[in-house]
Formats: sequence, structure tokens, C-alpha cells
Amino acid sequence: MRRVFGQKPYFLSDEFSLVDCYLAPLLWRLPQLGIEFSGPGAKELKGYMTRVFERDSFLASLTEAEREMRLGRS
Repeated sequence: MRRVFGQKPYFLSDEFSLVDCYLAPLLWRLPQLGIEFSGPGAKELKGYMTRVFERDSFLASLTEAEREMRLGRS
């Protein structure tokens, strides 16, 4: 995972792409399913998630329920 998420700011790219748009909602929901990342590559993946989740466009796309999943507020 280090090679995929650690070398570029987005999925194998310097630019935000459709792949990132696809991955973001999946990664956002994983903690609700009890899935947490640890071990080799976890730091890089979590950094990627932070970069994507902090984008204004991603935050604007969240429904109230999705926002409450992770942010605990509406």
C-alpha cells in the first residue's frame, strides 16, 4: 500500500481523479463496519484518506447521515 498511497497525493497521481471519487465513499464508511487500518502502509493510506476527506468537494457531497458517521455532527 505504501507504493500506491505514499508516493503521490492521490491514487497513483498528482491530480484528483475518478478513482479517488470512487474510493472516497468506500473508505469513509469502513470504520462503521469496524474496519480499521494498521500495519505496513496504514500511515500512507490514512494520509491519503485525510487529503481526500478534507477536500471541499468531498465534504459538500456528504449527506447529513454520512457526515454524522464520521464527524458526529450535521
